[in-house]
Amino acid sequence: MFKKLYIRALCLSLMLIVALTAGAQRPQVTDRLNRSGQVTVDAPKELAKRNNADIGKQQSSGSKDKKLKEKDKKKADPKSEEEKLNELDDEDTNAKKEEDKKKDEEKKKKDELTPKKPKRTHTSQQTIESRGVGYRIQAYSDNNYKTAKAAAQKRARDIAMKFPQYRSYISYKAPAWRLRIGDFKTQREAQAALHRIKSVYPKFAREMVIVRDRINVWSND
Repeated sequence: MFKKLYIRALCLSLMLIVALTAGAQRPQVTDRLNRSGQVTVDAPKELAKRNNADIGKQQSSGSKDKKLKEKDKKKADPKSEEEKLNELDDEDTNAKKEEDKKKDEEKKKKDELTPKKPKRTHTSQQTIESRGVGYRIQAYSDNNYKTAKAAAQKRARDIAMKFPQYRSYISYKAPAWRLRIGDFKTQREAQAALHRIKSVYPKFAREMVIVRDRINVWSND
């Protein structure tokens, strides 16, 4: 009796071992229901294809999400293309300003090194100390009573703009209006002034002559 029970237990153990071994060696399968309600088995190859398809869908979805994020990032970027171009234009403008500034500084230094001739200008504080015989430059003379006075005044203004150190005298002596320039004590001074005025106003050169006249001697001359 005991021997029979031992043999039966041994047989059951062997059967259990065989069943477990067969289950371990069997390929993995999955059960799923088809439309008819029957159970079908998916082989490992089909599972692998399905898994690959699912991975492809996930990758495609991920790439789309990535593109959308990049697009949103571009929209959220505060610096647009136009602003970047404006920044480049600002850099060019600043560089040009720096270059112009350097040129101005160089010109200023050059002007400082260039000696300038001092100009004698007359002021209202100057007074006539005396009158004497000297020389003046007759710059205009005309007997047209309609236009002569205005023409003499205009020419006096033109010469005063370039040569404020010389005084202008407009007078009328029948039948002509005339303009005379300066109070020169010597003919040499008058000649030098005449040469300078002619070089600036060559169109007046033919009318300009040195004349002997009574001149004013000023307090600071």
